Formats: sequence, C-alpha cells, structure tokens
Amino acid sequence: MMPPLLDISTYLFIALVIGLLALDTTIAFQILISQPLFSCSILGLILGDFARGVEIGIMMQLLWLNIVPAGAAVFPEGNTASMVTCALVLLFGEVGYPNLVLTTAFIIGIAVSYFGAWVTVMDRKINGRFLELTMNAAEHASFRRIILLDIGSIIIYFLLMSAMAFVAIGFGRIIIFYLTSTISLSIERYLVFVKPTIWGIGIFLTGQLFYTALRKR
Repeated sequence: MMPPLLDISTYLFIALVIGLLALDTTIAFQILISQPLFSCSILGLILGDFARGVEIGIMMQLLWLNIVPAGAAVFPEGNTASMVTCALVLLFGEVGYPNLVLTTAFIIGIAVSYFGAWVTVMDRKINGRFLELTMNAAEHASFRRIILLDIGSIIIYFLLMSAMAFVAIGFGRIIIFYLTSTISLSIERYLVFVKPTIWGIGIFLTGQLFYTALRKR
C-alpha cells in the first residue's frame, strides 16, 4: 500500500515545527520542549495521534537521555532525530506495515542524528563569523546590530534544522513507498522484534546511566 500523499505543505509545516522545537536544544528557549518526550508528544498532538506521539517520545527519550548538548562538544542530534522518527511513524504508520515503518523511521532517525551533528558544527562556524560581527557592533555601541545578528544566527539554525527535517521526511516517504510496494507481509512479521529491541536498548542505556551516577556518589 502506498503511503498517503499529503500536500507538500503538510511536510513543510511539520519540518518547520521540528526546526522550531530544535532551537530549544542549545540555541533558544531552554525549557526542554526539544526533548523527545515533549517534542514527540507535541507532534502527536498536531498530527492527531497524541498517544502514539507520547509512546515514541518515551522510547526515544530513553535512547538519547545520556546525550548532554553542553559546551563545544560534538554530539549526535538526538532530539531532532527523535522528532523525524516520530513524524515518519505518525505520517505513514497506517499503511499496513507498522513494523516496517518504525524500522525505516528509526534508521533514518539515526542517520539524521549524525548528519545533524555535522550541521551543528557547520552552524558553529557560521556563528563564529557572527560573533566577530557582533564584537565589531559592540565596539561601535550598535545595540540594534547586535540584536539583528543574534536573531540572524537563530534563524539560520532554524532553517538548517527545518531543511534537514524536510529532506528526511521526503526521503523517508520515498523509501517507505518503495519497501511497502516490494516486500511481503512475511518480512513485516519478522520485524515485530524491532520495537521491543529499541525499548530494550533504551532501558539498558538509561539503567547504565543511573548505575554510573549512583557509583559516583
């Protein structure tokens, strides 16, 4: 069965929502709405399946809980990856191959997390140039230029993450359409282990994190 062909504006809107929520990771807000538990729940609410959004959010939260986006460290973009994974599951989860859709969405999400790390490094280089311009504006006491440069750096990150999410969703649709058109239902049944495996990995990583924390006390 072919995944539903939604209007391209729907994909663009979801990508922009993901880009907006991704700002909370390091750039703006800092109120935790970029965390999978909250961001995926928001996507679920928008796409009409809040319960599944919460489920995917908890599952992804367990996987990425040990990633701390602090300082200048290079880290996988787990938050954006989780949102892309959730969006793909919510958009295409009713095509009759839920295990295949989850597997595909998860793999694409992992790819997004590592590509997102490269995008973040590129954004930091851009921000380095913005910092030079901001210092120059400060020397000239141009508060207006400082504000505009700050807003500009936020907009660039927002556009980068939105574009990445849009491409990932579009690519995911193509892959899901191709796979659902070519594989048999027997393969779908073989993939039933994927969700429990993801849950198991997440629980193990979270347990290890708490165990390490307790040992340090």
